Amino acid sequence: HRQLAFEMLQCAAIGPIGVNNVFFQAFCKGFRMQCNEQTLDLYTIVRSFCGGAEEFVQSAETSIIKSYDDLNLRMHANLGPDLEQKLSNAFANAGPAFEGKTFEEVFREFLEATGAPCPQLLDAIKDRFSPKIDLDEITSSTFRMKLLCWSVSGAPRVINEGDPLRVQLVEDNNEFYISPRTQAEQRNEYISSGTSSYMIKLLNAPYNSSSECDCAKTAIHHWLLVQMLDAIESYTIA
Repeated sequence: HRQLAFEMLQCAAIGPIGVNNVFFQAFCKGFRMQCNEQTLDLYTIVRSFCGGAEEFVQSAETSIIKSYDDLNLRMHANLGPDLEQKLSNAFANAGPAFEGKTFEEVFREFLEATGAPCPQLLDAIKDRFSPKIDLDEITSSTFRMKLLCWSVSGAPRVINEGDPLRVQLVEDNNEFYISPRTQAEQRNEYISSGTSSYMIKLLNAPYNSSSECDCAKTAIHHWLLVQMLDAIESYTIA
């Protein structure tokens, strides 16, 4: 029975080939390749993982992003009453794509969308992005979700350990977003392109239907995409 169980497990996990097959041996050799300055290999990492091999496999499976529901994400608009009203008015004035929606809904729509909102504008600045980013994958249904995780946590996957990822829309003077000690030039650069004021500016701006950036939705999706692309490798752990 033990022999039969072993053969059933092998066929299910590997296939009907023998363990001495050259392809299986190459697979095992790849698993034993050393990393981290030749001090560790995957076998060692799996065995030392908290919870053992079973927990390692489970963690790997749950970290894969297949849809929005897989994200360990919390988001909200952290705004005062006046600015919150301005944002609400800007949503209402920006047309049916935004009318009656919240920041959370708008950001989720962005994450679930695919492709480059402004292909020519993106192509013009692509050289400034990390070469590790495969822009050929931009049409993938999970590209933006992986990009969000990568830009925030340093890994293009869900990290279930610890607190969820937090996405907040903040005011220009939010000290957690921009330290009071930040130099004026850098502070102005952040405020001009990364806060609620800039989002309201994009919502209220006039657009030409014949241009690539033809509406507020396209402009905001392009802005958010570039913000995340620029952040890759500014904090990377994997």
